[in-house]
Amino acid sequence: MSTSNNTRSTSDPTPEELALQKRLKEQLKEHLKQLSRAIVRKPPYCQGTIHLPADDFTLFYGKDAIARRLNFSNASPEELQHLAETCDPATFGLGGEDVYDETYRKAGKLDASDFLLRFTPEAVGLLDVIRAELLVEGRNSTKSIRAELYKLNVYGPEAFFKAHVDTPRSELMFGSLVIVFPTAHEGGALNLRERDAENAQEWTFDSAALLAQAAQPSIAYVAFYSDVEHEVMPVQSGHRVTVTYNLYYAEDAASLPAAQPVPTNEHTFRTKVQALLDDPTFLPEGGNLMFPLRHQYPMSKTPKSDAKARRALKDVATRLKATDALVLKVMRDLSLDASLKIVYQDSGAVLGGPHYVMCDRVVRLEDRYEVQESLYEHLLREEGGVLLNPGRWEDKYLGAYALPRAQVHWIGAPIAWHVNSTKTTYMVYGNQHEMAHTYWKISMYVRVGPVGNRATASEVGVAPSEN
Repeated sequence: MSTSNNTRSTSDPTPEELALQKRLKEQLKEHLKQLSRAIVRKPPYCQGTIHLPADDFTLFYGKDAIARRLNFSNASPEELQHLAETCDPATFGLGGEDVYDETYRKAGKLDASDFLLRFTPEAVGLLDVIRAELLVEGRNSTKSIRAELYKLNVYGPEAFFKAHVDTPRSELMFGSLVIVFPTAHEGGALNLRERDAENAQEWTFDSAALLAQAAQPSIAYVAFYSDVEHEVMPVQSGHRVTVTYNLYYAEDAASLPAAQPVPTNEHTFRTKVQALLDDPTFLPEGGNLMFPLRHQYPMSKTPKSDAKARRALKDVATRLKATDALVLKVMRDLSLDASLKIVYQDSGAVLGGPHYVMCDRVVRLEDRYEVQESLYEHLLREEGGVLLNPGRWEDKYLGAYALPRAQVHWIGAPIAWHVNSTKTTYMVYGNQHEMAHTYWKISMYVRVGPVGNRATASEVGVAPSEN
């Protein structure tokens, strides 16, 4: 007897099974949204004012054998004008070189070798404030940090600096500290911005308003993560005088013997993750989560070897900022295998692209990649990459060649390096040209076991597996 074309194959799912699959997908989608919402993001900066003794406002400056002196608490317009005239025109980094362009930045600058201050951030306890307000969320409040004097800048009338990020100078640099002195000025507010595929936020540090409200001569300060975009708005009148410090983790310094408060957000996020792990409907057979990190992190542009590049990415885990550090800590505390990865996107790929490939290091494409071959296949065949979320046809194709692939659930919008050529790094507007290091977009790959056996790390705090 022939079989009718309308007869359902025994391998086809029933309407009830299709409805169940749809319901489970919707449930998982809601679980992932809840997990993303549980990560409460604090602003990426802290600000305030500090009253100083009169002598701490003293500045010595000069570029020859004769030094001048002024006190910012009572500096006259003529003194400030002389300081402005002593400065060199401020440049900025663009496309691999220092550029002077008054349509993008109009300000004066003195290098650290040309001035001396009585004030130091350490002496007034500013580093303790920064450590507590910027780093406590990741339980890094006891990690030693240091401030390196960078430049003095003078913004006169109509001076400004358009949107930029601070140039990374080593893997240990995590932020910038800007001190604004109590000179009479209007305008010159510092706007800070964060953008991702889903959100855009902006905050304003109005030093002129803060200093005008101070009852005694004070400085205003703002400390922020160096990968955060910021812009100095035009000064309307007077002189806005600032000193900038680069903030670093102290390389071989011992941790400070201080208390370790548990942030409220850590408890909330841990509770949500634990509830999902206890829920039998959440990834019942196990799965992989991918958290796009909120911040970008400096690493070497050209690692000397694959082993050093792998080590450099692992070392970033000790320098994660705020909620990035919190997520990693909670995952490892719950015995989940969590590791940092760089995801490359090949937008020009065939076979249904774009393709996303997860790698355990910064890949040295300049030395190895030939444009004649498919980038994503090169990453898979030659660099140990893992193709993320392949389609049915791709999965079959890769399986035939034993090439690695993995299904992941992104917590939030995916982030990836958009690579369509041999260039693997980018240079945005920065406060100085320097290409030894650059910021990298990094994601956190977390393996979750099946119901009843969620743990994927052999013990709490162990180093994560490679892939």
